[in-house]
Amino acid sequence: MGARTSIDAAALKSAFPIFVAGTAFCLAAFTSIAPVSSDRGHGLDFDMPAGSRGETLRRSRPFYLSYQYSSFADDTALYSGAYRHAEKLPGGGWEAGRIRGGTIVAGTISHHLFVRDLIAQYFIELARRVNPRTIILIGPNHHARGHSPIALSVLRWRTPFGFVEPDSEVIRKLSQTGLARVEEEAFVNEHSIGALVPFIRRTFPGTRIVPIIFKKAANRENCVKLAGVIAGLTNRPLVLASLDFSHYKTSREAEREDVASLGVLRSLSKKRIDEAFVDSRPAMLTLIALCKNIGANTVEIVQHTNSGILSHNPGVACTSYINAFFSKQGEKEEQ
Repeated sequence: MGARTSIDAAALKSAFPIFVAGTAFCLAAFTSIAPVSSDRGHGLDFDMPAGSRGETLRRSRPFYLSYQYSSFADDTALYSGAYRHAEKLPGGGWEAGRIRGGTIVAGTISHHLFVRDLIAQYFIELARRVNPRTIILIGPNHHARGHSPIALSVLRWRTPFGFVEPDSEVIRKLSQTGLARVEEEAFVNEHSIGALVPFIRRTFPGTRIVPIIFKKAANRENCVKLAGVIAGLTNRPLVLASLDFSHYKTSREAEREDVASLGVLRSLSKKRIDEAFVDSRPAMLTLIALCKNIGANTVEIVQHTNSGILSHNPGVACTSYINAFFSKQGEKEEQ
């Protein structure tokens, strides 16, 4: 009996490494085929908490992706409904007295799908004035993923309306500067990009994109340098900064903070960037530096509100939205 026990123990000991290896293989196989949820990083209400099991599984996927997913990549109705509602918004939803004329070369636009009707309306108006070959979409790296302070994505993006293709040539040029690098992991569940690519695909079907996201600690000098590189590109792309402004304040408090942020946007002052209440000062700085670089000095604040006002609940914590166009006078309205 004792001999049999010792043999079984020895057999178990020798089989243990095989068991561990087999388990690891099965787990690797599971994570390599596990789908990334189509509601990834939706920005509609709340994000999955960092460190949760689902978050860990989602973060394990980037190296096996052949493309990135937009937010709600299978929900055509969500975005199509936004366009239908946008056409019916009273007064167009635009601020009275907005400026006309000049070429729109940049803009700020919310990535909060709570205001998807306003986002759709913004893109409808944008399409009346420009038809960009390429859109450089910049925004916050909300979860500080990846290693690079400034990250690029070179994959195409799946949306409910089809794929959005990357502008590989522009991405290559930006990557070669050393100021940003391709790092797909950083874009998984990143709704600053994922929430907006369906609007780009729906409004500008043939337009290519260059997604760039910034960690909060991104070097500001490098942001300004990157803006200079973008300004020097041939067939200048349209640059859209995916930004939300005041967070977690009441409507009245958000409006006070927005006064400061509006002052920074209208002044196009790089020195005043710390006065802005925004979810990515590095992205906003890059936008401002670009506008200064190319002489896009006309600022049109076309939509300004907050979720407290829109939900008729001004006393709760809200998010504010300042959507704007930046134009260069004296050029054709063509891109």
